[in-house]
Amino acid sequence: MNRRRFLQLAGLSVLAAGTWAAPWPGRPKVPARATATTCPPTDERGLRLIAVGDIMAHLPVTQSARQPDGSYDFRPHLKYVRPIFQDYDLALGNLETPLAGGAPSGYPMFNAPDDLADSLKWAGFSALTLANNHSLDRGWPGLARTAEQVRARGFHYVGAYLSAADRAEPRLVSAGGVRAGLLGYTYGVNGPLSYPGGETWRLNVIDRELILADMAALKGAGADFIVINLHFGHEYHRTPHKTQIALVEALFQGGADLIIGHHPHVVQPGILRPGPEGGGAVFSLGNFLSNQRDRYTDQGLMVGATLGFDRLGRKTLGTITLRQTRCLRRVINGRPTYRVLPVHEALANPPAYALTEAEAAVLSRDRLAMSKHLVDY
Repeated sequence: MNRRRFLQLAGLSVLAAGTWAAPWPGRPKVPARATATTCPPTDERGLRLIAVGDIMAHLPVTQSARQPDGSYDFRPHLKYVRPIFQDYDLALGNLETPLAGGAPSGYPMFNAPDDLADSLKWAGFSALTLANNHSLDRGWPGLARTAEQVRARGFHYVGAYLSAADRAEPRLVSAGGVRAGLLGYTYGVNGPLSYPGGETWRLNVIDRELILADMAALKGAGADFIVINLHFGHEYHRTPHKTQIALVEALFQGGADLIIGHHPHVVQPGILRPGPEGGGAVFSLGNFLSNQRDRYTDQGLMVGATLGFDRLGRKTLGTITLRQTRCLRRVINGRPTYRVLPVHEALANPPAYALTEAEAAVLSRDRLAMSKHLVDY
């Protein structure tokens, strides 16, 4: 595909407004000299949003959080990203592990302790999508309990619901004079999907017409912006499949503003639809917290945007920012430990993030490779 202008601002991957765009078939190409006029600054209003990739409590991750009293504390895993979340009105993640109660378990049938939700809340998360291929690892009761637990802690949640009335309740988040509506869907689950009593409200599965109808309902409820979580794509593929691209384009045409992808467990690049009232998408944010150690699976992105209006009253995402993350694993006294690191900040001050020289060298190498991956798409 065509080259993109990709800015490195203070070492962070910051996309020049209006230049992060894939030329959809039949659509004019973005001029090489595109400027911020294609995604103009806000009028000092706006809702600041940040989203991360997959939150997966593999059993080694959970065991690393176990305390002497039998509880679990994931706060050390998240302490380095917590300061970043404090700068945003909405922090969104994909909870890819049920909170079903009982003994924790890992792949292929996940179950995490409720303490994970407490630690996510402490870190600054305010919204979670529950629709993914592991949603039913502990059956429908496990999914319902997961929704109950995140609701009890004050999270906004999408993708899975407790009743038809719960699903019909618009998920609206307000800040800075802006109302954002949240939606979430999955391509399916691991195994056959059979709704008890035909109660399809329990879990959202990707269906273009359904999503468009839900978007219309959100707009009718007063949403200024539509943010959609999509659990889709091919696992471990670093570029999006044509079906992902086609769906995203259809949702853009239907009025979606920001589309956040999960599932491949590796980072897939994104696009910015040019022009006023355009939209943005990242096809996969990769893994945020997990025990996956294969190449690229311990890397992720945090995408930030300011949902607002320009001085002409047109919607804008502001400057789209991408922060690379790394789930760093160490074994200390035979026990694994995990830390989610913001890569730029960690490399700027390795001692503050307890990085060894060897770890810093690996992060530096991979930061350059990831930036190239995003630019060359």
